[in-house]
Amino acid sequence: MFADLKEKAAGVDRKRIYTAVGALVIAGAAGHFMQRTANTGPAILSASVPAPAPITTAPVDPAPQQIAEAPAPVAEPPAAEAPQALAENAPAATPDMAEPMPEAMAEAAPALAPDMAPASTATPEAPVVAMAETPATMPAPAAPEVTRAATDPLMGLAATATTAAAPEMAEPEDLVVAAVTEPDDLAPLTDAAPADPQMAGCDIVVNAEAKPGALLGITIDAPCNSGENVAFDHSGLRFGEQLGPDGTLTIDVPAMAGDAMIAVSFENGTEKRLRLPVPDYEEFDRIALVWQGATGLQLHALEGGASYGEPGHVWADTPGTPLTATSGEGGFISVLGSTVDGFAADVYTYPASLMTLGQEPQVSVEAQVMENTCGGEIDGWILRSNPLKAPNIETLKMVVPGCDAVGDYLVLKDLPIELKLARR
Repeated sequence: MFADLKEKAAGVDRKRIYTAVGALVIAGAAGHFMQRTANTGPAILSASVPAPAPITTAPVDPAPQQIAEAPAPVAEPPAAEAPQALAENAPAATPDMAEPMPEAMAEAAPALAPDMAPASTATPEAPVVAMAETPATMPAPAAPEVTRAATDPLMGLAATATTAAAPEMAEPEDLVVAAVTEPDDLAPLTDAAPADPQMAGCDIVVNAEAKPGALLGITIDAPCNSGENVAFDHSGLRFGEQLGPDGTLTIDVPAMAGDAMIAVSFENGTEKRLRLPVPDYEEFDRIALVWQGATGLQLHALEGGASYGEPGHVWADTPGTPLTATSGEGGFISVLGSTVDGFAADVYTYPASLMTLGQEPQVSVEAQVMENTCGGEIDGWILRSNPLKAPNIETLKMVVPGCDAVGDYLVLKDLPIELKLARR
């Protein structure tokens, strides 16, 4: 009986020894596979879960620590507990979790650099068994299935970093010229103003013609001198006029000589000179009063014994017409000058026949006392036409009373033989 017990005990001891040795061998093999899996694990984790963050913060380094720590308790267990530890780790290699992993590894493999791939992995199944447990402890966000398309961003990380640095190079400001997309936006060079004004239609044209009543009909066309002042000088008869908005002017100037010469000056320095004969010049006589600025000077003529305000009183307010002179009935007044501070003139024209009939008009020069002239002097000159030569010129100077006489008139009668100063 004792012999049977010893024999059974010896059999039991051998079974325990075999069991312990087998457990140690299995545990060692499991630890060896776990260690190999820990070395290749980071590449699989990086391929299966692409990190959206920049490459410097990709969770590549922490993963190996978690995987390496997992098999540590298995390295030195008691012999009797080895089967239990192996049994606890065995469920990780279930078919449900192991089957998709080789396919994921096959899809993620192209995304890994050649130096990161394991060189001596015989079968992909063993690393899959080790990796199945560790990712389960990490809270992973919901992500689509790992495919080749999902791993493509890992291959473009270097290119993404390079592209991100590119915006630091700002485009030069000169590139704003690209905004001109239509050829019409660019002004053609032919629009530049020519140096010669005549090429742009800015030439000044002045014409003159003799008209009945010993008048000079003058027309000006200066399209580029709109609104400018023009100065006239004809044998001492001086006055200024303003061009119209279109640069034109038409005016009748009493001729002061049979061979009329007239100069027309423009603000830009251009001067036009005209000369023309006046056929009926000797049929008329003229008296002109010329001044500059606001002087209050006026030229009056009383025809046929008329008094002030009656028919036959010819002055700026009732000037008459050239037709009256050409018909031999009387004279008319030409009012010249429209510029501020420029020269102005009143010219009285009457038929020379009136002198032979004893109907010589009474001509007078008057000046209204104004606030700007009171207590001072006003001056000008008087022109008297001469059939044989240039007109006679006599200077005129009048002393104006004090400002208590503002509104009164100074009258200079009997021109040009007797010059008398009277007050009316």
